Amino acid sequence: MEDATQNTVKRKGLMKSMPDLIQRNFWLLLEILGCVIFYIGNRYAYQRDQAYAERLRRELVDMQYQTLNTTSDVSAKSKPSYVEKVATRNGSGLQPSTEPPYKLPK
Repeated sequence: MEDATQNTVKRKGLMKSMPDLIQRNFWLLLEILGCVIFYIGNRYAYQRDQAYAERLRRELVDMQYQTLNTTSDVSAKSKPSYVEKVATRNGSGLQPSTEPPYKLPK
């Protein structure tokens, strides 16, 4: 029975000394709180940067496909057969050369 009363007395004493404990360790608790806030802030900044990087990656892939498509169109329109077809269709009077090309001497 004595142990039970001593335990309740110890608990009451601990509760009374809790503000004193907080007061003694105020700077430690403040530092821990600052670290937690810093950690959460860094986490949100990291997520924001990752979302931005993903958006840039998607934009890069779109530009690569657009470049590939444009290159394909340019190479198709610069073929001699296509150029000849357009020249005869517009009636420009250009004729394809009948002589083979030759190298110029230096």
